[in-house]
Amino acid sequence: MSFAHEKLSVYEKAIEFLERIQLFLETWSNRHAFVDHLSRAAESILFNLAEAVRMKTGKKKILTLEYAIGSGFECAACFDIAVLKGLLDVADAVSIKRDLLRICKMLVGLRNSWMESRVAEERESYAEDQGDGGEKSVFYHESLDVYRVSLEFYRWLLTADVVKSLGAAFGKEMDVLATRIVLNVAESNGRYSELSRESFLQTANAATIKLAVSLDIGVRRGVWTESELVQGKNLLLRISQMTAPRDYLD
Repeated sequence: MSFAHEKLSVYEKAIEFLERIQLFLETWSNRHAFVDHLSRAAESILFNLAEAVRMKTGKKKILTLEYAIGSGFECAACFDIAVLKGLLDVADAVSIKRDLLRICKMLVGLRNSWMESRVAEERESYAEDQGDGGEKSVFYHESLDVYRVSLEFYRWLLTADVVKSLGAAFGKEMDVLATRIVLNVAESNGRYSELSRESFLQTANAATIKLAVSLDIGVRRGVWTESELVQGKNLLLRISQMTAPRDYLD
């Protein structure tokens, strides 16, 4: 005897993925905001997949499976942050993300089969972006300008040593906000509903504004000068423009 979700190949792949990243989760410090996100998102793939299988047909069943897909995208973004922080080398990150991409493809295939009232578990081609002549991206969202600028700001935040220049609590909050931008931009690309995508982008936009304010507070506290923040503020401005709710742009 076994549960229905245990019969799916994608469930077994998701279990294997969680086991693979467990070593990282045990060695990376929770002081990095993305670590808790990665742990929760990896488990969310499993929980939401099982819950979706449990449900009868309907919109809520499909939406719950989409939560699992979005969590996969969130995990992928966490590995990009791990690379920026020097916790993971690029080759390992690409290898892990390719395994994760297979899981996302299988989840999308399962979603499509349910949408067409079939019970088969099928694979769906989810684009592996070929980039623009440079390093190949694993997930499509990695090729989006808003995602790349979000990572560029995160890199600036680390390079400028902004977080270390602050008090522990304030620096942690900036790390949390920068992480929130990257993860929500990535997860928004895994949502099929336009309203759902907009919700994640609004979360990223709100975090962007809070970060801009935090940088201004740092100037008033004498942590840095306005001239030292020009690059960071410009990057935040670009992110805010690309994630702004439509009614803000009208």
